[in-house]
Amino acid sequence: MLGAFILAQLLITSIMVYNYQKEKDVPYLVALKTYLKAEIGYFIIGLIGILSVLFLLSDFIDLSVTKKDLQSIEGKSLKQNLQLYFKTASFVIGGFVQYIAFIYKKKGKAAIDKLADKI
Repeated sequence: MLGAFILAQLLITSIMVYNYQKEKDVPYLVALKTYLKAEIGYFIIGLIGILSVLFLLSDFIDLSVTKKDLQSIEGKSLKQNLQLYFKTASFVIGGFVQYIAFIYKKKGKAAIDKLADKI
């Protein structure tokens, strides 16, 4: 789950930075490095948040149930579906969190703009 969350954040970051750096005519790797430096706090907050969720989930979900057991159950509850699709859910959530950070916080975008002005 943690890996999927981080992978989604990096995927959305790389796509958004790629699209934005083309507008500003800044080299991609330089723009990506600048963005990651500016947004490192949001990545850390996301990482701590997902680790907290993972820590708390063990109190609410039976971790001894296997994926095969869950697939054989007819009429699964929301909790069982969430457990069955943990990686997918964490990937979607990670991507959404990073998309929101890119669009609304704009700290990384401002750093790329500042870099483009220097160049």
